[in-house]
Amino acid sequence: LGFTNKREESTTRCSATDMSSGWGSRGQMGRCFPIFQEFSDCVSLGDKSACGELREDYFECLHHNKEIARVNAINLERERKIKAGLPVPTSLTEDAKSGELKLPFTKVQ
Repeated sequence: LGFTNKREESTTRCSATDMSSGWGSRGQMGRCFPIFQEFSDCVSLGDKSACGELREDYFECLHHNKEIARVNAINLERERKIKAGLPVPTSLTEDAKSGELKLPFTKVQ
């Protein structure tokens, strides 16, 4: 009969520009959009090999792979030191609870 579901059509069709429109999930500009714009501008100039660092920065902003790897490495080292009986520095949370850490302009006791 020629009837198409506009809602279904709009959700199945999506392009890179739709995905990187700049709007975040809460209505304001997405946190990674400025980095995407720089990367997009670089790619549009034609020399894609020069845009490697911007591409890496953009994907790190989206997925946090390097950040997660760093936190995991820190946690593994902390666990290794605890198992070996070596001294381990206290965390900021432990310092704040014990009163050794005073955070300015907060109500942390």
